[in-house]
Amino acid sequence: MTISAASVPHVLDPGVLDGMAERLSSVASGLGTAVAESVDRWGRLREVFEVRGAEGAYSMLDRPAADANEFIMAVVAARTALMSSADYTLPRLRARREELLERIPGVNEACQNAAAEVTASERAYWTAFDEDQSSDRTIRARERRMNALHARDEADRDRGDLVDDIDRFRRDVEGTEEDLALELTRITGGTEVHGAWGEELSVSQTYWGWASAAYDMGPITRRSLSEELSARLSDAVLDRVDWLGTADEEDVRRWVQAHPDFPSAVGLVAPVDAVRLWDGLVADSHRASDDSSWTTGPLAQLFALAPFAVGNLNGLKAPDRNEFNRQYLAQLLARDDLGDTQREQLTTLRRHLAARTSEPDRSLLSLFLETDDGSPRASVAYGDVDDADQINTLTHGIETDLGSLGVWSSSAIAQQGDLAAQLDHRGSSSTTATVLFMEWDSGGTFNVWNIERPDGGAQRMAQLLRGFETSNPAAQRNVQLHSLGTTAGTQMIADNAGLVDGAWLYGSAGITEETRRELQRQIAAGELSLHVTHADDDWVAPLGRVPMSEHSVDPRDIAEADVFGSDGGEVDDYLGGEFGERVEGHNSQGSTEWVYRIDGLEVVPTPEGGAVTLVWDDEAVGYLDPRSQAYKQSVVDLANAAIDHGGGTR
Repeated sequence: MTISAASVPHVLDPGVLDGMAERLSSVASGLGTAVAESVDRWGRLREVFEVRGAEGAYSMLDRPAADANEFIMAVVAARTALMSSADYTLPRLRARREELLERIPGVNEACQNAAAEVTASERAYWTAFDEDQSSDRTIRARERRMNALHARDEADRDRGDLVDDIDRFRRDVEGTEEDLALELTRITGGTEVHGAWGEELSVSQTYWGWASAAYDMGPITRRSLSEELSARLSDAVLDRVDWLGTADEEDVRRWVQAHPDFPSAVGLVAPVDAVRLWDGLVADSHRASDDSSWTTGPLAQLFALAPFAVGNLNGLKAPDRNEFNRQYLAQLLARDDLGDTQREQLTTLRRHLAARTSEPDRSLLSLFLETDDGSPRASVAYGDVDDADQINTLTHGIETDLGSLGVWSSSAIAQQGDLAAQLDHRGSSSTTATVLFMEWDSGGTFNVWNIERPDGGAQRMAQLLRGFETSNPAAQRNVQLHSLGTTAGTQMIADNAGLVDGAWLYGSAGITEETRRELQRQIAAGELSLHVTHADDDWVAPLGRVPMSEHSVDPRDIAEADVFGSDGGEVDDYLGGEFGERVEGHNSQGSTEWVYRIDGLEVVPTPEGGAVTLVWDDEAVGYLDPRSQAYKQSVVDLANAAIDHGGGTR
């Protein structure tokens, strides 16, 4: 039996703990400064305040300041524990994991070869024995057989040693997590903690990665800390949505105003739970006789006061999400506290949603304001995502938000139309939908080498696709990823095996080593098709894959990947065959940026004999530009995938 790389436990990236430690350090420093300033200012009270009998006022800050300093020490202790694990323990575990992964192929191959040699030598020995048991041939065959058996025993021992090492490694990983958890739970400091409703709270952690049995002696369900936190977040959001639909209207308004980040949290609810909640809300609500709006019940209140609480739930049907999100968009635009950029982007989104009859229907699948900078984030579907045979999700790289909705939506709309034409040309009845995923904050240049932003994007993208898995389980799910979006999308694929059928990567900023291995595994298992392109003129993408990057692997190096062209050429089967233009830079669509418009040099005659000048294009062709070879090849590949998924042509 071969040893699977999946049997080797993953080890937490030390960078995650480093980031947490850095945030704790910032918290401790900021709180320490605030306490010191407060104590200093309170100490001057005697200069301006003196009332007989009120002398206790001078020491009123002593206890809070002492408690705050005690809490600061607790935060520092937690930071130290995290740093120690990130600097020493986790790197050693990760090195051991890499060593185990490197041993697996050799041990598997040795076992397979040894078993094959035993079979062959057994056959040769008994053939010779039957002919003449005392012949030289039989003696040599016997020696070969014994050597093969010894080699198999040695290979089995090596395999057993590796299995033991993996088991020992698993225990060490679990022990390290447990030790860190226990160390963090022992840290105390500060005074009593009270919840939002004033009740006293206590905090304890009784497990790390294992859920307690539902009853005595019952089965124990394994669940990681991440899964536990996700489940609790999902449950808490669902409870809050239910409350928003039934509570006093003024209480709802106050709560919504006090929690501006809640709309973004709604998208993290497990889709199956979201559908269950929706069904319950529908059962308690009623629509107008002409079906124009919700008139009574919790959905009527949610539509009026908190439409985002329904619109951002992944797993619901697109028309329902679209109805509530468009209402939320109208409410946002009615606010008087929006910045100029926010209002401009939201206004552009509203105009864009008013589709012309010649273009596909548009559904607003999500809408919220980003926590960090308040920038609007959204996903828009083109076509019927609830009934399509194939759903293709596009996403962007760095420095992209709804300010780029125009160019990205142009690619989505063009692809939706060209795919329909391509399928019709091929005689296929398959249908497709294209989804523009612009929910994640990809950051800027200084974020491009870190995995933090792509990891956040991966989680949101996974939720979106899990929603499609729930609302349209028979559909083929593909992703098309540009630049740093390839890092986010492949991370999502690696973390959610079986969720994505096909991936198209354009000008990749790189993927992690662990992601590379998981993609290879999924391709080998027939779970995923991977298509990668990189234009010769794209000098930007390699900058994301430099050695210092946390995602330095070029996906073109995956042997099983389909590397397709983007430097200009004929595209077979594209509506009968057509030439695709060369991609002229890292840009995703057509671009008028000067850095992409430079198209070589030319000699211009002058009285002195000639001068070398730059040649400029009016507009540079991008990866997802309908003129490009990369775009047209993708349309052909997506049509082929849709036909294969749907069982052929009509």
